[in-house]
Amino acid sequence: MKKRILLIFFIVPLIGLVPSCDSNSKQKKQQQEKIQDIRTKVDRQVDILKSSIPEFNFILSIDHSRLAREAGLYMPPSVVCLFSNPKVNSELIRINPLTGIDLPYKILCYSEPDTMNASIAFTSSAFILRRHGLKEDDLKAYKEDMEKVISSFPKSQIQTTNTEKIDRDYGITMFKSDVDFYTTLLRLKNAINAQKDTRWFGEVDFQKEAKEVNIEIRRTTLLLFGAPAQEGQAMFDSPRLGLDAFCQKVLVFENDKNQVIVAINDILAFADLYYDRSTTPQQIINQNLKIMIDQSLSNQAIVE
Repeated sequence: MKKRILLIFFIVPLIGLVPSCDSNSKQKKQQQEKIQDIRTKVDRQVDILKSSIPEFNFILSIDHSRLAREAGLYMPPSVVCLFSNPKVNSELIRINPLTGIDLPYKILCYSEPDTMNASIAFTSSAFILRRHGLKEDDLKAYKEDMEKVISSFPKSQIQTTNTEKIDRDYGITMFKSDVDFYTTLLRLKNAINAQKDTRWFGEVDFQKEAKEVNIEIRRTTLLLFGAPAQEGQAMFDSPRLGLDAFCQKVLVFENDKNQVIVAINDILAFADLYYDRSTTPQQIINQNLKIMIDQSLSNQAIVE
């Protein structure tokens, strides 16, 4: 009789656990379906975008969320596409080489956390005008190109940027190199590739691009790279940073005084611009980027 009582005693609690396991499994499945659904919506945006830019030079797309997943992290979908109009790029860089930090053209397809909405973000002509001290006429061709591409999407999906916060050189940190242009490039590339978990995405040689359209500009090159695990943490609740802050960008150019200047986007400035806050992972990456550049250059000094 004792054996029967004990058997019942142990079986009853186990039976009580079954509904809980089923419930957890069902919730997990629903969550996975939601993730897949929003990822499909963003992927569809990327397909529309790529089909809308055949007249431009496609450079690359960076899928921040899938790179993060490969590193074992989850973040909302965030895919940035870079494409180029060499004539427009070259004319803008000729006026102000710092515009290279916002070129070539880039559009982000993404979703904010805890939503099922796919959104579009882009670098507007108004943003470039205020940040780089240009005139509306300087940006006429840029604006026309971008509006043509953006028109492929419903207005409800397009996110705008509050440019009231933007002033001249907003969020740009600059360093002066005491070595020549190509030595500076080499040192930076070596430092970037020596970092743990770094993914090299490539570079844009704006001077070479300008020569192809018979425009003369000084040496100007943009380096593109990232660290998927770190950036996945930094963009977990801030996916719109995939437009400006990530991947990480380093612009190297010669100014009209024949100085070699290195410029980067300050990640915290864009975190404040889009989310009114910054997080510890963003702060760490921002600081590490500045240290890496600082250590790469000889007798460098921040340009005031």
